[in-house]
Amino acid sequence: MSEQVTDTSWTSKSASGNVHISHPTIPPGDPPATSEAGPSAEDNPVDVHGPYALSNAEGNWSRVQETLESMGYMLRPRYRPGWIGSWIGTKRRPESCEDSIGLVDHQITLDAVRMSDGSQVLLKIWNQSDRDGPELSVLEYFSDPSRVNDPQNHCIPLLDKLRPEGFSHALDLILVEPLFRTWDEPPLVMVAEGLCFILQVLEGLEYMHAHNVAHGDIHGGNILMDPRPIFPDGFHGAFTLNPYHRMPETRLRRFTRIQAPVKYYYIDFGSSSMFSSYEERKPVRLTAAAYLPPEFFANKNAPLDPFKQDVFALGMTLIGHIRHRPGLHFTLTAFEGMIDNNPDDRPTIAQVKTSFVRLLRSVKPRQMRGRIGWTWSSGHSLRQRLWEIGEYFRLLYHSYRFGLPTELFPERPIV
Repeated sequence: MSEQVTDTSWTSKSASGNVHISHPTIPPGDPPATSEAGPSAEDNPVDVHGPYALSNAEGNWSRVQETLESMGYMLRPRYRPGWIGSWIGTKRRPESCEDSIGLVDHQITLDAVRMSDGSQVLLKIWNQSDRDGPELSVLEYFSDPSRVNDPQNHCIPLLDKLRPEGFSHALDLILVEPLFRTWDEPPLVMVAEGLCFILQVLEGLEYMHAHNVAHGDIHGGNILMDPRPIFPDGFHGAFTLNPYHRMPETRLRRFTRIQAPVKYYYIDFGSSSMFSSYEERKPVRLTAAAYLPPEFFANKNAPLDPFKQDVFALGMTLIGHIRHRPGLHFTLTAFEGMIDNNPDDRPTIAQVKTSFVRLLRSVKPRQMRGRIGWTWSSGHSLRQRLWEIGEYFRLLYHSYRFGLPTELFPERPIV
């Protein structure tokens, strides 16, 4: 593996593309051993791996690999010392080999396996800074034993904190979280699936706000799904990290969300605001957000109410997705107030959830079993639509065999 002299920073961008986090280069140690099965990447890095070579940031992960292994976490073969692509010296196409899959935008995160139990996890670089600082406090708070198992808690849990010896000049900590998956992969097909997703993200934000924590950067990319119920055998670790290059999943054992209900989680608390009590809440300046509320443009230097900004951002997230899903259009009225131009006229997230639960009580099982579908303007291909039709009939069968999700049937009346 060649040593590269160009910029080797780890970088991270929010969905709005306005955050850049740079970490010092990790100096290389001894030259890695080469493989006898093929030529060394040291000899000719461009010709050997071509576009599938390690990026600069991936090279940093590779240098930490042995230390991480000694701490109980194993990276994919691509990041191990002396890695030579499994396609080198064969007739295999690189893109068909799992070790050709690298990282794209979020190169401060990487999938791994916890060696003690084989669990898939996510490693994330964290530094004590204005950008990263709030995240650790929020994760530790919601991962406390008194809160982590609360069914209303939808904040991704913190499993471990690693401080790799010898790398303190480059990073403060590596945070360990469970490896979750994009919330709409596989896509939501049945109305009941969509209603469960909406209910959970409302519940999760209500829980955060009840604990005086504002997320600060809600958008679709900061909501994930715990995939373990529907992928009991796991899935390729880079699936969420590189949406442009994925391993086929046709042979993976997969259940449906009706057959095995899932839980959705909020992630990425680097823009969060945390207060000790309701009385201590105060306006803050936005640091990074995908959805900027109207009050921000009225005065870009003025501090804003982060809880009202959260409501606006979640409203934009839900409406932006639902407007392309005809089967969920009936829910839109519950979210219109969330994006009101006047922040004082926006409902609290608790009020939004109450309104949505009231709506749920009027939805009949027959409607819950309906197909969500896509508008023609959504750009979905005929192949995707045909797949969803087939998946719908599978879900329909499961909805009668296993029943509709119980969370869609509130026990107490809402008055």
